[in-house]
Amino acid sequence: MYRRSRLGPVIMVALAALLAVLQGCSLRKNTAATRKYTAFITRYNIYYNGDEHYKETLKQMESGYEDDYSQLLFAHPADARRDESAPQPSGDFTRSIEKAQKAIQLRSIKKKPKKKSGKSSDPAYKAWMKRDEYNPFLHNAWMMMGRSQYNNGDFLGAAATFYYITRHFSWLPATVTEAKIWQARAYCAMGWDFEAENILTKIHEKELESNSRLREIYDLAQGSYWSRTADPSKAIPYLERAVKAAKGSQKSRLNFMLGQLYQRQGENAKAYQAYKRSSTSSSPYRTQINARICQSEVYSGASIEPEVKALRRMTRYDRNKDYLDQIYYAIGNLYLSRRDTANAIENYKLAAEKSTRNGIEKAIDQLALGRLYFETHRYELAQPCYSEAVPLLPQSYPGLDSIKRRSDVLDELAVYSQNVTLNDSLLRLSEMDSAAQFKVIDKIIADLKKKEEEEAERQRREEFMADQQANGSQMQNTGNAASAPTTFMINNDDSWYFYNTATRNAGRTEFQKRWGARKLEDDWRRRNKASFSFDEFENSEGDTAEGADAENPEGGDLAEGEGNATQENADLASDPHNREYYLRQIPSTPEEKQTANDVIKEGLYNIGLILKDQLEDYDAAALDWDDLLRRYPDNIYRLDVYYNMYMMYARDGRKNLAEHYRALILKEFPDSKYGMAMRDPAYIDNLRRMNAEQESLYEKAYAAYLDNRNDEVHAAYRDMMQRYPLSKIMPKFMFIDALSYVTENKPEEFRSTLKELLERYPQTDITPLASAYLKALAQGRKLHSGASNTRGMLWDLRLGNDSVYNENDSITFDLNPDVPQLLVLVYPTDEVNANQLLYDVAYHNFSAFVVRDFDLEQMNFGRLGLLLIKGFANFEELNHYRKVMDEEGRLTLPPEVRPVMISVENFNKLIHQGRSFEDYFRYVDAQAEEQPVTASPGLTDSPPKDSDGFPVADPSADPEVQPEDDVPSESASSEYEMHPASEPASE
Repeated sequence: MYRRSRLGPVIMVALAALLAVLQGCSLRKNTAATRKYTAFITRYNIYYNGDEHYKETLKQMESGYEDDYSQLLFAHPADARRDESAPQPSGDFTRSIEKAQKAIQLRSIKKKPKKKSGKSSDPAYKAWMKRDEYNPFLHNAWMMMGRSQYNNGDFLGAAATFYYITRHFSWLPATVTEAKIWQARAYCAMGWDFEAENILTKIHEKELESNSRLREIYDLAQGSYWSRTADPSKAIPYLERAVKAAKGSQKSRLNFMLGQLYQRQGENAKAYQAYKRSSTSSSPYRTQINARICQSEVYSGASIEPEVKALRRMTRYDRNKDYLDQIYYAIGNLYLSRRDTANAIENYKLAAEKSTRNGIEKAIDQLALGRLYFETHRYELAQPCYSEAVPLLPQSYPGLDSIKRRSDVLDELAVYSQNVTLNDSLLRLSEMDSAAQFKVIDKIIADLKKKEEEEAERQRREEFMADQQANGSQMQNTGNAASAPTTFMINNDDSWYFYNTATRNAGRTEFQKRWGARKLEDDWRRRNKASFSFDEFENSEGDTAEGADAENPEGGDLAEGEGNATQENADLASDPHNREYYLRQIPSTPEEKQTANDVIKEGLYNIGLILKDQLEDYDAAALDWDDLLRRYPDNIYRLDVYYNMYMMYARDGRKNLAEHYRALILKEFPDSKYGMAMRDPAYIDNLRRMNAEQESLYEKAYAAYLDNRNDEVHAAYRDMMQRYPLSKIMPKFMFIDALSYVTENKPEEFRSTLKELLERYPQTDITPLASAYLKALAQGRKLHSGASNTRGMLWDLRLGNDSVYNENDSITFDLNPDVPQLLVLVYPTDEVNANQLLYDVAYHNFSAFVVRDFDLEQMNFGRLGLLLIKGFANFEELNHYRKVMDEEGRLTLPPEVRPVMISVENFNKLIHQGRSFEDYFRYVDAQAEEQPVTASPGLTDSPPKDSDGFPVADPSADPEVQPEDDVPSESASSEYEMHPASEPASE
C-alpha cells in the first residue's frame, strides 16, 4: 500500500516530462506522432477559442443588423461593408484573426518528413513530399482567418488569404473549392465583378453535389453577385436554394430579398408570399412591419378591405406608434393599387403627419405623395413633398438623379402653378354673391382656428415633456452647484414682425396679391432675370425724384377720428381671423380681374414651357397650353405656344399635329421670325442638319475675326440671320460681329449690335460682358481700337486672380534695358499644344546654344498660356537670342504664338498685381509718344523697330480714343475697358 502511493506521483511526473519532450520536438520533426499531436494542440488549444468567438460574433451580426428595407437587401450583413452609405453591421472578428495567426505562426509544420526507400516513383508519395504544410488541421485556421477578414470588411486581405489557400492546400479539394467561393465573394465586394464571375463559372456542379455546405455557400455567393448586377433577376434561382439552407434572421433576410426581386420582376403573387415568409414570429418586429408594408405594394386580391382593416387595427397598438407613418403608407399603397387617388393621397398625408423619424421612411412617404400630386398637375403641392424628401434620401437610392432633377424643376413649376390656382380661386370667388363668399371665407377661418388649436396643443405637450425632462435632470443634479441650467426661457414677445403670426401672414398676403407667388431669388420682380437694365445704358442728365408727399398730394393731415378708423380697418384687414382679410384679396374692379387673368396666362404658358423643355413631358405640356388657348384665345403667348407645340410634335414624330401648328403660324403670324423661318417646307430637314452647319459657319466667322477680315465677319452674321434666325449660337455671331466694329472704330454700330443682342438674348453667358461694355459706353468710355483683333483676344487676360490692388490706380514700369530680361511666348491654350511647344524650344536651345543654358517654365492663366525663357542678363542678350531664333530656322513658332520681351521685374509686377499684358503695352505706347523706348514688347507682328533693331510702339495707335485714367481689366466691377477682352472660343 505504501509503495503504490509513492508510485502515483512518479508516474505523473514522467508523463509530464514526456509531454514536454513531445512538445519541444514536434515542430522540429515530421512524424505521424508529431503531426497528430500538433493537430490536436492546434485544434483545442488555439483554434477552438477563435472559432467560438467567430460563431458568436457572426450570430450577433446576423441577428442585430438593421437592414435598409428601402433598397434591395444585402445577401449577408457583411456585404454591407462594401458600401459606406449603407447601415453598417456590428461585430469585430479581430480576436478570431489573431487566434488564426497565432496557430499558423506556432503550429505550422514546414519540415519535410524522412524519405522512404522504394517510394520515389509513387505519384501519391511524390505529391506528399511536395506539400507546403504538414499540419493536417492548419487549413481550418487559414479559412477562419479569411472568413474573419471578410466579415471585418478587409476584402483585399480576405481575397489574398483565400488565394493562398487555393495555392498551398491543393490536396484538399473541398477546402480549395470553398476558398474559391469566398475569394469570389471578396472580389465581388471590391467591385471586381469580372474576376468574381470568372471564378464562379469555373466551379463545376460535381464539386457541389456531395457537399451541402459548399452548395449553400456557392448559392449565397452567386445570389450576392447577381443581385448587384444590371440584371438582378438572375439571382433568384440561387437565393431560392440558399434560403432553404438558411436559419434564423438570415432566413428572414433572404426571403425578404426574394420578395424584392419578385416585385421588380412583376411577379406580385410570389413577392407577396416571400414577404409573408420573411415575417415570422421569430423575426425582428422591424422586419415584420416592413414586410407587411411591402405586401401592401404587391397585393393583388379582389378586395382590399380586409387588408385595410388589418392595417388600421395595427394603428391602435402602442408598440406601433413609431411605425404609424409606414402603416398609413401601406394603406395608401392599397388604395393606389385600385386607382383610388383621393384615399391614397389622404393616407400618404397621414403618413407624413405621423412620422416621428426624419429618415428614409419619411422620404418614401413624401415621394409617393409628391408623385401623385405631380401626376395630377398640382405642382404647388408636389414641390414641398419633393423638397423635403430629397435631403433625406441616401446617395445610393435608385433613381436619385431623376428625383433631384424633378425637385429642381418643381421649384420653378410651383411658383406658376400656385399663381394659377390662387388667381383661379379668387376669380371664382369674385363671381359669387356676398353670402356665398362669406360661407367660403368662414370655412377657411374655422379651419385656420382648428389648425392653430392643434398646433398650440402640440406645443403644450412638447413643453410639458421638456419640463418633465428638465425636472428629472435637475433632480439628478441636486447638490451640484456648478451644473448647467435645465430650464430655458422662450421668447413669446410678438412685437417683432417675425414673432407676430398675424402680421407676418398679412404681409405675405399683401405681397402675393400684388406680385403673385414668387420664387425666393435675386431680381424676383423681373420676369426676365437678366443682370442688366436698359435704363443703365442711356445717358441721363438728372434724376427724377418723387415727392415725399406723393401719397398725400394735398399735404394735409388726416383728422384724428378718420385716422383711428383707418387704423382699425387696417388691423381687421391684416388679421386672417376676420373676413376683411380675405375680402381684400378678391378682385372686384375690371383692372384687378385683368391682372389676375394676366397672372394665369403667364403661369399656364410657363408651366407648359418647363414641362416641355426641362422634363420633356409633352402630353402634360400640351394639356396646359391647350387650356391656355381655350380660356384665352387672344393671349400674348399664342405665337410662342404655336411654335413650341410645332417643335414638340415634330420631335415626337406626330407630323399631322406639327403641320397643324405650322399652318397656324403661317396664317396668324406670317411676318414673325417664326413665320419667316417656316415658309420653307423643308424647315424640319434644315433643323436636323442645322447644328453641324451652324458650327461650321461660326468657325469660319471666328477664323475671319482672328485674321482681321471684319467684312467677312459682318457678311457671315447677315447670312446666319437670314438662314438660321432662331439658332442657339446666334448670340455668339452677334458678339463677334459687334467686336469687329471695335477695330473699325465704329462705336455706334458696336453699341447698337450689343443692345440688340441683349434685347433678343437676355440670358446667355455673353450677357454680362455685353452689358458691361454698354454700361461703360454710357459712362463716357471710348473704344480703344487697335490694329488687330487678336491682340485684344489674349492680352487683356489678367495674370492672376488674387490681387488686392485698386484697379483704378495707375501703374508704372521700369524700361531699363540693362536689367535681367525674359522672353515670354504667349499662346491660346485651346489652339497650341503646350508640351510640343516646350519640346521644340528646348530642342532649339540645346542645338543652337552649346555653352549657354536657358531655364524654361510654363504658366497658365485660363485660356492664356505662357512659356517663359529665362537667363538673359540684359536686353542685348535677349535680342541676340531672337536674332539666332530667326536666322537659324530650327524653331518655327506656330502662328498663334506671340513672343513678348519684358524684364523680370516688370513681369513679376504683372503677376503680383494681377495685371494684363495690355497694361504693359499701354504704358509702353504712352512712353513711346514722349521718347524712344528700347525695352518695349517684342511682338512678331507688332510695331516696327527702330534704327537699332529694337521694337517700338505702334505709331498708328490713336491716343485720343484712350480714356484719360487707367481702365480696369475685364473683372472690374464698376468700369470696363472698351477693348474686346473676352471672346467665346471656337467650339
